[in-house]
Amino acid sequence: MKLLKIMTAFGLLALCVAAQAQIPRINTFFPIGAKAGSSVEVEVRGSSLEGANLMLVHGKGVSGTVSPGNAKVDETNKPLWQNRCGSCHELRSPANRSLTPGQWASTVERMVKVRAAPLSADETAKVSQYLVGAARAGRVTAQIAVAPDTLPGLYEVRLATPRGVSSPYWFEVGALPEVMAANVSREQAQPVTLPCVANGCFMSTGERHFFKFSAKKGDREIFNLKAFRYNESNQFYFSPNLRLYDSAGKRLVENHGYYDLDPLIDWECPADGTYTLEVRDLLGRPNPGSVYRLTMGKIPYDLALSPLAGQAGAKVTAEVTGKATEGLPAQCSFEVPMETGVVNTPTPFGSLPFYVSQYPVVRNTGTGVGISATNLPATFAGVIAKPGAIDAFSVQGNGVYEFNAYTRRLNSPIALSAKLVAPDGKAVGIFTRDLRMTAKLEQGVTYSLRVGNVTGLGDATMGYVIEARPARPVIECVLRPNNITLRPGVSVAAMVIITKREGIDGDITVTAENLPPGVTATPFVVSPDRNTAWLQLHAAADATDMEKPIQVYATGRGALGETKALATPQEEYRINNDPRYHAWSDAVTAVRGQANFTAEFLDAKMPIRVHPRKATPVKVRITRKAGFTGNVTVYLSGLPLGWTANPEATAGNELTLNVRPDGNNPQPFLNRDAKWSPILATLEASSDEFRFAFGAITVERVKVISDKDD
Repeated sequence: MKLLKIMTAFGLLALCVAAQAQIPRINTFFPIGAKAGSSVEVEVRGSSLEGANLMLVHGKGVSGTVSPGNAKVDETNKPLWQNRCGSCHELRSPANRSLTPGQWASTVERMVKVRAAPLSADETAKVSQYLVGAARAGRVTAQIAVAPDTLPGLYEVRLATPRGVSSPYWFEVGALPEVMAANVSREQAQPVTLPCVANGCFMSTGERHFFKFSAKKGDREIFNLKAFRYNESNQFYFSPNLRLYDSAGKRLVENHGYYDLDPLIDWECPADGTYTLEVRDLLGRPNPGSVYRLTMGKIPYDLALSPLAGQAGAKVTAEVTGKATEGLPAQCSFEVPMETGVVNTPTPFGSLPFYVSQYPVVRNTGTGVGISATNLPATFAGVIAKPGAIDAFSVQGNGVYEFNAYTRRLNSPIALSAKLVAPDGKAVGIFTRDLRMTAKLEQGVTYSLRVGNVTGLGDATMGYVIEARPARPVIECVLRPNNITLRPGVSVAAMVIITKREGIDGDITVTAENLPPGVTATPFVVSPDRNTAWLQLHAAADATDMEKPIQVYATGRGALGETKALATPQEEYRINNDPRYHAWSDAVTAVRGQANFTAEFLDAKMPIRVHPRKATPVKVRITRKAGFTGNVTVYLSGLPLGWTANPEATAGNELTLNVRPDGNNPQPFLNRDAKWSPILATLEASSDEFRFAFGAITVERVKVISDKDD
């Protein structure tokens, strides 16, 4: 047995980064959208995309065909990059940055010459060779077709590769004519007819895009650039700027940030003539990720729907409110999706937030008490359209109900204040903004639900939704990662984090449904003193290549009954090394390839018996496939509060993890209720391909009576 006992922090970081880097990832699309009824060739850049052969799209009307690429990564020099560049902020994360091969070569050269990176000339050439090859293999082309009846909005797109399914990325469907931007001077500005959408990407240093158009006096034209809103990590290399010039070259208006870093110009034409719009990066930096879509013309923005809610499966006709809506259609009709909760629903004006309820939706846009009472459960949707206005709904029910408010989650600016009033005028309950309250209603009694704006303001944007349903326990949870790749005969631990539990008396059970053939899931029980589950998904040894969206649920029971919550898939990424999370619609599970190794506890029958003052050894055996000699890093996930086990790496077949006190208070674990479900620690191990799971083991406490006890 050869155990790597001595490892620098940087070396371990390099191993962890390398393991995570192998997960297929999309960093950017170009172009990032197309008009309904058209097709477009797109360039997809990311990491571990070599061999991509299938495109998966969430939503109807968008499909894609991937062009197989021939580029493959020569990994001969990969260990050198891992060991020497793991701590370099520029070179350690090619999985999260999309640079051209030439840009990677220049970055390596700059790190050596300017930053004095400790690489010899030979090592510099080898690191550059690896990164350049990875960049070439990380570029995929595909043909995307958009059906004519596809609603405008954002659609989630993934690629399936031999390694698994990639992280998702946005593709936007529009309804306007589209043009491709070009690197030209102002004198050679590209002529366009408004309204239209321009697709651009800055690939050359100092590149600028110019668009020339005609306008008449009094015309109101909106120039709305989207880049940061597609991908928050754009802020590292793209700061888009808009400048508008008259025919003499005089700058009329400029903007470099309306939606965070995304600029917008709302302009009224002062005189008939020809005008030019410039798009540039403030620092003139080139990058394949500097992708944008620019909407030009009298296109409304800051839009909202009224009502902001509809019953699942119903057809809704909604009023469209927002800026620059004068003279445009005031209504749109669409079918409400069956998925309940807050969704981004496609509309003729693009994707807009909307609440889907399982209950009938009652509208009220005026003031005063409704003529007839609404029997609960029901959902109430309205707009505080006038300053000082109060909406009122008459309601009846029998039992305990929850009143849940939705405003900020629907991008409404209202500072909602709601009150449930009994016939004698006394308030039964009060709640504000996106909070909720619980109230007991007596049968046959009519109550008044009164809704207003704390600020006293009122206009067409002050929408709200309140859902009144029978009170029940509440669970909210998230699933990470949102793309789960399995190998035949091997498991993966998907992390489910319980973010809210109310009214739950005991355990929460986490399960998976709609699994593909050959894939099973072991339910995981989360005790009242825990918030995280490691749900193990397992692929049978004979499982064939497949991919399918799955659903993960958390179920619990309390005095008010049982509740079952769907986990929200989340992608984790980092901004300045701080973790950020993005919610997606699908959690996709794929079976691909073969595993290079397996791992197991040497004594799986014995629990881990932790001690508050000393380490507990846990031995792990690695079984390797013939020819695999790479490092394997082993982890223990899910240890109780107060204990930790540092990841250990080995190039051999055995290693020992030491579970030890971490300085936190261990008492919550040592004193936990004996009736609660036992705590399970999950064994995970990763090589350069993925991080797999290999079972779980019970963690028990060692009773310590005095300081002399061992």
